[in-house]
Amino acid sequence: MKRHSHAWFVALLALACAPTVSAATSSFDEARSKTVELKNQDHVLFFGDSLTYQAQGATGYVTLVRAELARRHPNFSLKVSAIATNGHTVRHLLSRLDGDVISSKPTLVVIQIGCNDARRISPVAFKAGLEEIVERLQKAKIQVVLSTLTSVGEKYDGTNEWDPELELFAEIARQIAISKEVPLNDLRKAFVEYWKKNNPKNLDEGLLTHDGNHFNEQGNRFVAEQMLLKFK
Repeated sequence: MKRHSHAWFVALLALACAPTVSAATSSFDEARSKTVELKNQDHVLFFGDSLTYQAQGATGYVTLVRAELARRHPNFSLKVSAIATNGHTVRHLLSRLDGDVISSKPTLVVIQIGCNDARRISPVAFKAGLEEIVERLQKAKIQVVLSTLTSVGEKYDGTNEWDPELELFAEIARQIAISKEVPLNDLRKAFVEYWKKNNPKNLDEGLLTHDGNHFNEQGNRFVAEQMLLKFK
């Protein structure tokens, strides 16, 4: 695909990061510390792309979260489901929002999107689309947890081919979580911290993914752990 020009990209990165400099650090910390208190009859729906689609298998993070929430809340009747398709971006999620998501009557939607977007659409389109998704869910009285994207390559030092775009799109999601006052699950930050501790050879895959992008068994366990931190 056509990559963004360097000057255009740097300008957009500066715009996206400007709120981080001016806003109090507590805003980011508050978004990351926000959790959702589950209630009996809650329906948790994970909404995303291939990372979520593939997480519905026996060792996938959706399945692991479902099992752990059932263990934590034996007296609750909780539903945990997923709506996800390989290759999707925020544009696809918007097209499915009413017919597939809101119509399913979830009480909480966890959005996990961005790796495809960072390689296919502009930061402006990503920001507008993600904001609209969150706003429409909130208008429908559905709670939202917003996750940042994860990886396209697992080198810890920022030298993966798509790292500049991924960092920009992750920052956009962080700022949306702050502005919309929703819990933030900063998977990108968690992944980078994990690589720095566990990837001494600076490998580009094999830590949390089998191809740099899609989660392996350890990656699914790790993502499930991060997701579970957002639920009480």
